[in-house]
Amino acid sequence: MNKRTLLAAAALSMTAVTTLTACGDDKKTDDKGAGDSVSASATPSPAKPADPFKGLTGSQISEKARVAMTKLDSFKVKGGMTTDGKQMTFDFAVAKKGDCQGTFTVGGAAADVRQAGGATYMKGDEKFWQQMGGEEGSSAEETKALTELLKGRWLKMPSGKGQADDQFPFCDIDTMFEKDKDEARLTRGADTQVNGTSAVTLSGKDGAETQTLLVAAEGEPYALRMAVKGGKEPGSFDFLAFNEPVTVTAPPAGEVMDTSKLGG
Repeated sequence: MNKRTLLAAAALSMTAVTTLTACGDDKKTDDKGAGDSVSASATPSPAKPADPFKGLTGSQISEKARVAMTKLDSFKVKGGMTTDGKQMTFDFAVAKKGDCQGTFTVGGAAADVRQAGGATYMKGDEKFWQQMGGEEGSSAEETKALTELLKGRWLKMPSGKGQADDQFPFCDIDTMFEKDKDEARLTRGADTQVNGTSAVTLSGKDGAETQTLLVAAEGEPYALRMAVKGGKEPGSFDFLAFNEPVTVTAPPAGEVMDTSKLGG
């Protein structure tokens, strides 16, 4: 899987912080005075919780969600999208300090990823490395040799030159939730729930895409789910397990192949 594909997924994550679902109109009941009578045995209806985003625009709510996500120590992101005509799925645990681990699949090929101590490791199945060889324009013989060399091993990715493109995008909370100055205009929608948590909905159009973000309306305003419909890269992400511990260890040295030994 090439960097462009990974960054496309990261870009979808970043636009996630652009939408929230909103509470519906609060209906107030007024005391009509002497003309009304209430039975002593009647049980009053529970009061509807106050709207935590009252008076805020969709973009202001989105910004609250974006900031809340950047303050997290860790979270999980799970979902899927279509990129370059292929279905991609992913399931990652991410820590603020840059460590992460998870699995992604593309076109039926799977790979595990770990990032620990500033180094990134990838372990793909046979189909994954075959696809990688094909995308890089390698011959059948070269692809076969690469697949045999990396069978059962972790590939240590090059450390790069400190640029953002050298990092696996799902492993950088700040990059995933960087402020987008060109985000779509957002409008607030109806109340909903995501995995049992009350949420508000924001949605907006960006060309052929319709972007929707569901944000927690109780507790911290975390992004709970983001979806994109239409366009070339539709998909959906769930964010969960906020601030749960994430411990990532580098693979055993004997199972690691450094890219410098591959001549790249």
